[in-house]
Amino acid sequence: MEYKLFSTTPAVINVGVKPFADGVLDQGVKALHLAWKPPVDAGLCRMIADMEPSLREKIERSNAEAVQMLNAAEGHWVGLEKAIKAIPGFKENMIMHSGPPIAWEDMIGVQKRGVCYGAIHAGLAKTVEEAAAMVEAGEIELASCNDHFAIGAAAGIVTHNMVVNIVEDVTHGNRAYCIPFEGRNGLGAWAMWNPEIERNLLEIEDFFAPAVDHVLKKNGGINVRNILAKGMLMGDESHTRQAACGNMLVSEIVPMLLSDEDLDIPTIKRVTEMFVGNERWFHPLGMSCSLASMRCIKGKEYCSIVTSIAQNGVETGIKVAGLGEQWFKGPAPRFVGTLFSTQWTLDDAVPYMGDSTATESYGMGAFSAAAAPTVLRLRNGGWREARAQSEELRTICAGRNNNFPIPLLDFEGPGLGIDIFKVVESGITPLCHGGIVNKTGGQIGAGAARYGTEHYVSAAYAFLDKYGNK
Repeated sequence: MEYKLFSTTPAVINVGVKPFADGVLDQGVKALHLAWKPPVDAGLCRMIADMEPSLREKIERSNAEAVQMLNAAEGHWVGLEKAIKAIPGFKENMIMHSGPPIAWEDMIGVQKRGVCYGAIHAGLAKTVEEAAAMVEAGEIELASCNDHFAIGAAAGIVTHNMVVNIVEDVTHGNRAYCIPFEGRNGLGAWAMWNPEIERNLLEIEDFFAPAVDHVLKKNGGINVRNILAKGMLMGDESHTRQAACGNMLVSEIVPMLLSDEDLDIPTIKRVTEMFVGNERWFHPLGMSCSLASMRCIKGKEYCSIVTSIAQNGVETGIKVAGLGEQWFKGPAPRFVGTLFSTQWTLDDAVPYMGDSTATESYGMGAFSAAAAPTVLRLRNGGWREARAQSEELRTICAGRNNNFPIPLLDFEGPGLGIDIFKVVESGITPLCHGGIVNKTGGQIGAGAARYGTEHYVSAAYAFLDKYGNK
């Protein structure tokens, strides 16, 4: 005789050891694994628990409004322009770097080299030694890309003469900027500089950008958010993988080029070859779309949602909507992932660098892992791990990005709006995908990094200090 313990199929929530949840999944039963951890700061958690009901209501209402605003944001690629003309507040002697602000003496070697090579490209110095001396003397000014609504990918540097993509959230009128992909064969040239890279940059600045800017303006731009949404249905999470998005970008831009009577055939051929030869052309657009979209909630009163995540290889910094442009910092995490050659080990890699984690703040990347199980192969995972990762990260978010339905999440969107209080209370910190940077420059692998709690704790204390007495 067969006995049934349950009259209906159970749904399991697992807290603690993850293999228990895996065992349930193996039996064909739904299981949600919560990677719960003890409170990171018991005193802070008590303060959050004892929060005045009126304050909690204001935060919840503000966060809900913010999620609505973010879902309404619609990033369009509207042009390319020299950084000094496009980015407000840019100066000829300024070099922007990735991550939160950092003093020259505190920079790691690969970022220092990036700054020096950028100075040479910008015509500010002739040698690395001269560039370093000019920075130390204050003749070259350093600034965080993020503080100027720009993206510095990995060890990415922006100088006044570099071209930047311009992506505008047409709903709210906010813009963000990022240099086009300067590498070849899908790999970042981060903090590397040689004659080939210099030729690539000059080709982008002198030839590629004018032609593409022309057709974008003539055709009213390209809807980046729509491409991102379609890419989610085709296996992209749009941080590590943009294969589908890259192909869709080509399918939109090439007809514009071919039909433009102002461009000659050689120009059309060269620009098309550049697009077709590298799917990573789309990546800067996805990052810029994310940052431009997140701008709509910056400064929003009582909003506890993270608007920026960035790292410089030493520190990770976050900004919170209700706290404006103030940075909260913690140590930059290390990667777990796959290296592209056996000649390297993780000892050759630097801690996380770059502003590409703007994608995570917008619900892409690690938060959309369920859309791209192939990316989890970098960490020996598969579709189960991808889904579990997306489900876990949704628990620390204020809502969902409804623009990006994911089949493996029953066509629901990924988490959107990382809530500093949910991070502190749960002990679950954001996970971010990304490329691994060599100590000498260049990309040597890809994977994911899990953040610490320091910057979330300090942000939560600052938030309660600002709003708790109102």
